[in-house]
Amino acid sequence: AYNCLIHFYKRLITMSASIFLILLAICLHGEQVAGDQDQEHQLVLPLVSDSSPPGDAQLIFPAESDSWVVENCLAVKMVAQIKFYPNNSNILVTKNIPALAKVSPTSSCSYLNSTTMQVITLEWSETDQSSEILARNLSLYFSLNNTIPPKYTFSMVTSMYQLSRNKVLGKMSPGRNTTDLESKSDSNFIRMTTTIMNPLQFMVPKNRSYLCEESLTVEMMAELITTDGTPDEKLQKAMLTISAFQFDAFRPTNLPSPQFQAATSCSSPSASDLVPIVVGCSLAGLVFFIMIGYLVGRRKVEVKGCATVIEQGEVQ
Repeated sequence: AYNCLIHFYKRLITMSASIFLILLAICLHGEQVAGDQDQEHQLVLPLVSDSSPPGDAQLIFPAESDSWVVENCLAVKMVAQIKFYPNNSNILVTKNIPALAKVSPTSSCSYLNSTTMQVITLEWSETDQSSEILARNLSLYFSLNNTIPPKYTFSMVTSMYQLSRNKVLGKMSPGRNTTDLESKSDSNFIRMTTTIMNPLQFMVPKNRSYLCEESLTVEMMAELITTDGTPDEKLQKAMLTISAFQFDAFRPTNLPSPQFQAATSCSSPSASDLVPIVVGCSLAGLVFFIMIGYLVGRRKVEVKGCATVIEQGEVQ
């Protein structure tokens, strides 16, 4: 009888340790899934919600088929708006990126010969009040992290806006004591950039696109530069507002051009985080009660068996 009880309690301790390890593994798995979803969905940059951005231009949402594609390795669909200060005054200029913007030949599936960097550059032109055609562009950079599984991120934004400054110069006429007025156009550019975003904005699995219906604003540093790229003067920060966007980088080249891969949404992670936690805890509770019932049943069987052995020993 003594040996029977010892055998029972040894099995009880072993099974209790197993139950503890099972529950711990389930809870840790739920928290890990929640953490992975946080990393995939959360916009960790200091972004400012801007559902109805002010300014003199209104956002026009594109049709479902409107998208820009780089050699079928990178696809982008978005509504974008840039706000900047053309000089040191407090006059804020708002410009839309037109739906008719073209993908520049400088766009690349392997930027700087790197297999982990892709860039799409949109370029277009506008006409100012003096009928001068001015060039503009916007570049979006995507970086691939060699993690397991691999994930990519939206890592940098740059933009160039051409400005015109008309200057009236006085020029002495040869042989005459008179001054002629000569008009000269001096073109400068506004260079805007976020530099490499740190921390990175979001992480997307390589086989997924990133879809967000919200309106978000990213700040960019801005400066005036001359035509040869020489910095002229610092300006107030510019802002890029992106709405209803979908990014699909490092995609298979055999994917049809208008088609995007299955999307990862930018929806608030707070609600989705609760799902794996609740499921994990529910499974843990279920396993706990099943094991308790099993132990209780086994104990009754063991006690009954031990009692039978004792009775048979006494009879003998």
